[in-house]
Amino acid sequence: IPDTPHSMMWMFYLQRICNHCTYPACLAACPRQAIYKRQEAGIVLIDEERCRGYQECVQACPYKKSMFNLETRVSEKCIGCYPKVEAGFQTQCTTVCIGKLRLTDFVSTPETADPNNPADFLVHDKKVALPLYPQLGLEPNVYYIPPIHVPVEFSTQLFGPGVEQAIETYKNAKDDPELLGALMLFGATERIIHRFEVKKGIARAFDRSGKELVAVPLREPTIVRPAEFETDVNGT
Repeated sequence: IPDTPHSMMWMFYLQRICNHCTYPACLAACPRQAIYKRQEAGIVLIDEERCRGYQECVQACPYKKSMFNLETRVSEKCIGCYPKVEAGFQTQCTTVCIGKLRLTDFVSTPETADPNNPADFLVHDKKVALPLYPQLGLEPNVYYIPPIHVPVEFSTQLFGPGVEQAIETYKNAKDDPELLGALMLFGATERIIHRFEVKKGIARAFDRSGKELVAVPLREPTIVRPAEFETDVNGT
């Protein structure tokens, strides 16, 4: 029986994938030079033909997303769905997420951030999305909106000193049409969103060429069923 009252307990699920770091520790640690970043999208990959299973990448990765396959005797990792991404589509883990919790996009450096790009808007403008273990200096390229019910002290260990501001910003999203619009576009299209705008209560997403991909209302309309379609407690 736990000593802590149930009302004071908490838990959350941290969705961890390869962070495709700007400065990947796995790449630096590989003695076979079997790990590389694709120039097209910065996705980190393992050349399994060059790998000899030394497992240096497994030890070096602080996120533990390089894994040794006991059957093939080489290391493997998330490939970032690079064939889809380079064709303009979001990753598979993004598109199949039934909670619509993920967004795949290209994030810029702080100096070149575009507030019309949803990733830049969330990361650099609103600072509501934070990297995991930023203190390691690897510049991970997966960002998280910190959970609002977890003790701030714990979240700060994971996401750094911007946690309190991020949580406050997220809590006030209902009063910020642009932020709410960016969040509503999560999971709204399979294509990568390069630009978004919010006008008259509608969030619209556009691809690189400016073609509209999807339009999502910030508020779902309330629909009242006519009396003739009402059901009683027996379901009739």
